[in-house]
Amino acid sequence: MSGETRFGSGALTPTMGFEGSYLGPTVRVRRGKTVDAMVTNGTGGPVSTHWHGLNVPSNADGGAPQSVIAPDASWRATLPVAQPAATLWYHTHVHGRTAPDQWAGLAGALIVDDDDSDALGLPSTPGLDDFVLILQDKRFDEDGRAVYQPDMMTIMHGYLGDAVLVNGQFAPAARTPEGPVRLRFINASTSAQHRISFPRPATLIGVDQGLLPRPIEIDEATIAPGERIEVVVDMSDGGSAPISVTASLMGGMMMGMMGNDGVQHTLLTLTADPDAPATGRVPERLTADLEPLSAPVAERSFVLQENMGPMQHVRGMMGRGPTMAINDEPYDPDRISFTARIGTVERWTITAEDMAHPFHAHGVKFLIPDPQRPEETGWKDVVAIDGTRDLLVAIEAPTTGDVPFMFHCHILEHEDAGMMGQFLTA
Repeated sequence: MSGETRFGSGALTPTMGFEGSYLGPTVRVRRGKTVDAMVTNGTGGPVSTHWHGLNVPSNADGGAPQSVIAPDASWRATLPVAQPAATLWYHTHVHGRTAPDQWAGLAGALIVDDDDSDALGLPSTPGLDDFVLILQDKRFDEDGRAVYQPDMMTIMHGYLGDAVLVNGQFAPAARTPEGPVRLRFINASTSAQHRISFPRPATLIGVDQGLLPRPIEIDEATIAPGERIEVVVDMSDGGSAPISVTASLMGGMMMGMMGNDGVQHTLLTLTADPDAPATGRVPERLTADLEPLSAPVAERSFVLQENMGPMQHVRGMMGRGPTMAINDEPYDPDRISFTARIGTVERWTITAEDMAHPFHAHGVKFLIPDPQRPEETGWKDVVAIDGTRDLLVAIEAPTTGDVPFMFHCHILEHEDAGMMGQFLTA
């Protein structure tokens, strides 16, 4: 639905949301259950609902052009939930409109629960020791109104805001028990990556596709657009813990030459309440160790291309946006790039030209053979590509009929400009 939202004390900003004027409710589903979802479009423009990270059939995934919902129309999806507990999310996915409409608020959290994670005793009381934190950076005009006005340069390099909001709030504060507190971070920004720093002992327990085999101690973590992490902060010493964030554009050679200092400030502050007893814990073992994957049955290469050059500048002077591509092919809704076999593993080699790009694919999950940070371990569905990286990709979900899955850059301005393709599974 469309509406207006006041960020802080600023002027009202036109926004969109699910079941409200900005963002959407946290949806919880359970492994082994089937969920019937219906989305009705009251925004006045085309929207869709992609269940990001939920590996369901393509006609329920919400990312394909066949899933676009016209104004005043409804879309139904049957979601068989078969994967382990994880912090996922949902957002609009209409080609050419994904960036502005997600920036306006068409996003929300999707939490998968299961019996195995329940038995661990992790912090799990929403709003007490378990917090969902949707991060979006915003620019503001002199009246405090949020503005999204990308030009050729910000489409090419990324649109960076003045501040990072948490669930639409500036630097919120939360009272917590004196004990472990679980924070589920979702990067719902269109193009900014967020480096989150923790002043207290912190433990990484989960990434995009679920819990890690064992917790990993960290003092900071970086998440690209579309990525999620679950972190437990130890508040047993009492007092307050201001958690800070540095938002910046994706890196790489080109961005290094341009300069990319970003913006830094307090993201949120946790304050321990001595009258609130701790109930959660972090066990030494979270899930079983990852089993060795079968040998890849196919190898594929993808080059993410901004197509820097004279023609892009000509398009800019003509008032047209840039055209981007994967493997020299801008997005075409009538083209299927390949077909993958369900239940197999493939090796995908992803190369980013000019700058780093977060790569995402629907209906699959992947492992990174050379993780460079703790948050790159475990099963993923988004990875930051700076140069060339290999992924071991598990083909998880079926395509139905002619409805494809998508693969694309998760800098949404790049996705809208054509850095996206389609594939089928069989």
